[in-house]
Amino acid sequence: MKQLKITTTADAVVTLDGLDINEVIKKAADLAHEVLEELSIYRQENDLDDTFSCEGSCCEFLDLIDD
Repeated sequence: MKQLKITTTADAVVTLDGLDINEVIKKAADLAHEVLEELSIYRQENDLDDTFSCEGSCCEFLDLIDD
């Protein structure tokens, strides 16, 4: 008996509060970059060597989305 070959395709649109999910991710990435920049300036102005835990979280998120 011959095997059936079944090919299925589908399209999906993902939104959050009416925004395309890619736009939401872009806004989150922009925010992460802003946080890193602001904290970098703050550390330099105050001669701090320590990093803030949120910097690591921002970097992890940006790595996750390959940014």
